[in-house]
Amino acid sequence: MTRVLRSFVVLMAVAVLALPAAAKDDALSLVPANAVTVGMVKLSDMRSSPLSGFLFLHMDKMSTDGEAAKFLSDAGLQPTRDVDTLVVATTPRSTLGSEADVLVIAEGRFQPEKLTSAIVSRGAVKKGAYILLPEKEGENGAVAFLSPSLAIAGNERSVIAALEARANGGTGFRSRGALGLDLGRVDAKATAWALVDVTRAARLAKGGDINTGKGQSGEALQAAIKTLQTVAVWATDTGDALELGAIGLSNDSETLQLLEDTVKGALAAMRLAVKDKQPELVSVLRRFDINRKSDSITVEGSIPAATLRDLMNKKKAAVAVGSK
Repeated sequence: MTRVLRSFVVLMAVAVLALPAAAKDDALSLVPANAVTVGMVKLSDMRSSPLSGFLFLHMDKMSTDGEAAKFLSDAGLQPTRDVDTLVVATTPRSTLGSEADVLVIAEGRFQPEKLTSAIVSRGAVKKGAYILLPEKEGENGAVAFLSPSLAIAGNERSVIAALEARANGGTGFRSRGALGLDLGRVDAKATAWALVDVTRAARLAKGGDINTGKGQSGEALQAAIKTLQTVAVWATDTGDALELGAIGLSNDSETLQLLEDTVKGALAAMRLAVKDKQPELVSVLRRFDINRKSDSITVEGSIPAATLRDLMNKKKAAVAVGSK
């Protein structure tokens, strides 16, 4: 349980000019239309929330590491301040193959020249519009700073494809992508979300599985999810609570019935597991709603901020005791 829009006002008089520019500098416009997994984290929302603030404490530890601190200083980058949104997309290299390309897209405030200089000084090579990183595990990574507000990174193939897509006005992910068409099912206010094309992601060597926890109930839930077509999960940090949601899509009624039964069983198992050590979670788990429709099943609930803080404090205390 301890373990996840910007508004545009376009004047009619300049719409023809403004819309293409907006499309080029929007992270989702660079997500490949055939992506099998897509995830977004709105760090800007988390920065302003007292509930998510503890994550930035951990991220700031990077600046205390000697080499990392030197790089960030040379690059003029402070991730907890300068990065607003992160999008990660996984795309299969072939229809039936198990190899995938991974692309990371970041929106924020960047200094392209300083970043490029810092990276090249550490062994990377400037190659046209992108920077080729030293080879790792038989493949080169790449980075490109498209503007002071947009950067991309990934394996070389994915970065080249993103650069080509941007030059052509974007990938059309929202309108042409199989996952893009289901994006509307995700809470628009979500602080973080992920979409998985279960069928296609299963072919990839590194899966596409959603972490459902350990134990028999977790394994049963994982098996049920694998029978779905698409899964979306999201989390919204309101400051007062962490609102959680998930939806599974399928055109098969038996599959949806199996998932509904499995989710109910998993929630019951969780209540039994926490009733002695964390009794405050029992009532929280009871308030999770399960709604089934003809093509989907949705699970939604929330964890109060006070409960989350209590859980985090208990975990820190347990870690402290274990380290002695």
